[in-house]
Amino acid sequence: MIGREEILKVLKRALGRAEGPTEILFMGGRSELTRYTKSQIHQNVAQEDFTVYVKVVEGTRVGVARTNQLAEEAIAAAERKAREIARRQPENPHFPGLLGPQEYTPTETYCETTARFGPDRRAEVLKKIFAKAAEKGFEVAGSFSVSEWEVALANTEGLEAYQPVTGAEIGLVVMSEEGIARADAFSHDVEHIDFDSLAAKAIARCELDRGKIELPPGEYTVILEPACLAEVMMWLSFTAFGSESYLSGQSFLSGALGERSMGENITIYDSAWEPEAQGLPFDLEGTPKRKVVLIERGVNKGVVFDRAGAKKAGAEPTGHAGPPGSPWGAIPWNLCMAPGDSSLEEMIASCKRGILVSNFHYVNGYLDTKRALMTGMTRYGTFLVENGEITQALANLRWTESMLKAFSNVVAISREREVFARGGAFFSIVPAMMIEGFTFTGVQRG
Repeated sequence: MIGREEILKVLKRALGRAEGPTEILFMGGRSELTRYTKSQIHQNVAQEDFTVYVKVVEGTRVGVARTNQLAEEAIAAAERKAREIARRQPENPHFPGLLGPQEYTPTETYCETTARFGPDRRAEVLKKIFAKAAEKGFEVAGSFSVSEWEVALANTEGLEAYQPVTGAEIGLVVMSEEGIARADAFSHDVEHIDFDSLAAKAIARCELDRGKIELPPGEYTVILEPACLAEVMMWLSFTAFGSESYLSGQSFLSGALGERSMGENITIYDSAWEPEAQGLPFDLEGTPKRKVVLIERGVNKGVVFDRAGAKKAGAEPTGHAGPPGSPWGAIPWNLCMAPGDSSLEEMIASCKRGILVSNFHYVNGYLDTKRALMTGMTRYGTFLVENGEITQALANLRWTESMLKAFSNVVAISREREVFARGGAFFSIVPAMMIEGFTFTGVQRG
């Protein structure tokens, strides 16, 4: 870690040499990764890297250049290049100018324990997991990573922002001769991950995943575990809830704010202040993050905006800008689905006949974004539920479904939610869900 004082000192020194309005963003740090297969660690890697984005302004024209050096001359060279780029750009009537000093509501994203959780500590955790799997004759593959990074932002208008972040992420794929199961966990604090429960879940599911049968295509009651919802939420970030998809008319929210699109038990929002995990208190333009309700009790309520998108839409920025030059505009960083009053066990117990899905795979959310129509496969354990019990493992199934339809037919949502990382301080927080009439279109063979 370089630290707030040192990074901002370098950035402000570079800004003092700038020819005109300039903003500099620093993002980077250190990550370590342990990979394993057949219950053996086969790789430990570490990298330390950062990117410095230099954004310059010429009237309403903007240019961006990057460097991976903190030396003054390297940043100065990037500033000259960015200014040359800006002078070749057309005027942008929606550019709102650089932001001045701001105040931020603090978030907790850094844990020293995670930063110090080296390869020996990770190996100790994995040794216990491998031993538990071996008791059943199973093997484990996957990865276990820890990261420590920081983001700093300063500009010639006096804006200064800084936030350190740590993250621990583990994925366990447990395999037998017949079956396979997966379990994942993420936390800013590695000590908040319950490795024993995570391993026990994956091992138990792998034990069930044998003697697979095929189920014909059709509409079924489905119980989706949180990993499935995290995949859906990731796609909706880009196709529905972001500024570009909304302004371009591709989102189902476009021209439909205030209308009902989902069931009354569905509320989706973006928040950096959830108890399960917290995000950055500002975006990469320095705008303070806001909690944004996207769907409230099934009604379309809003989208997230960066400053240019907000000006174009006649709205207020919500603090969701990406790095300079990002083609995505603003997207939700910390997308959450409100919990319900059930549990995964209660959903299974109440199901007369349905399908339990552990994970989605190969999802494509671009089929028809106005209907949130998606397709994908099931993976890492798909099971038939009959009369409140898991009775049979199933071959993986192809599904094709409108999420607007699916989220209009939800009959139960779990109280507990899980966190799924999308990188550092970017994640989804989602429950499990039971849906009536979910469409499966085929069976995976071979």
